[in-house]
Amino acid sequence: MDFKLIIPVIDTEQGKFEYKGRELTREEYGNMEYEKFRRTNGQMNRFVDNMRNGISNVNTYGNRFREVKDTEHPDIIFKNEEADVVVKDTSWKREITEEELLENVKSGKMFIIVLNIVSNTLSFDAESEIRFWMEDSKKVINDKSLPDNVKMKTLLGRDYGLKSGDKTIWLTNCKMVKQYQWMHAPYCFAVIVEKAVL
Repeated sequence: MDFKLIIPVIDTEQGKFEYKGRELTREEYGNMEYEKFRRTNGQMNRFVDNMRNGISNVNTYGNRFREVKDTEHPDIIFKNEEADVVVKDTSWKREITEEELLENVKSGKMFIIVLNIVSNTLSFDAESEIRFWMEDSKKVINDKSLPDNVKMKTLLGRDYGLKSGDKTIWLTNCKMVKQYQWMHAPYCFAVIVEKAVL
């Protein structure tokens, strides 16, 4: 079955970021992102260290992270990029059909699929987005000190679309749980999909 993967990426061609009704330069936007990272990075490191040492401060840290208001963040313009993708079941033996994905939409339950993105159909921005997501997920997956339930909460979720003909199935809060990387398939991984919607 031929699918297109719809990947939301920051629109770097427009090259503009809005904040409180004012357009920011790339430098101003970069400085804002760095300041936000600097404020939260120390908190996150302490949170992870505490979890490793068996100290649970989830509620305390969760409240602190929520204190960073959305109004501090500039509005970023996104666009959807498309790439060819092969969708398989976890056995790798067969491709998933559109009908099976629609069954998952109806069920409303979580499910796992393997996405093998055809690398030469990725734009530069989409490839960067996927590569960074893979690297971030790999760090969490390979951290032996984190229990599985903490790994699942820590993995970064992404929303993607699978387009087939005139239908688009939106995959909500996808979390990469396993990576399969070969020379001929550098962007291949298994994801848990929280929910699929039309």
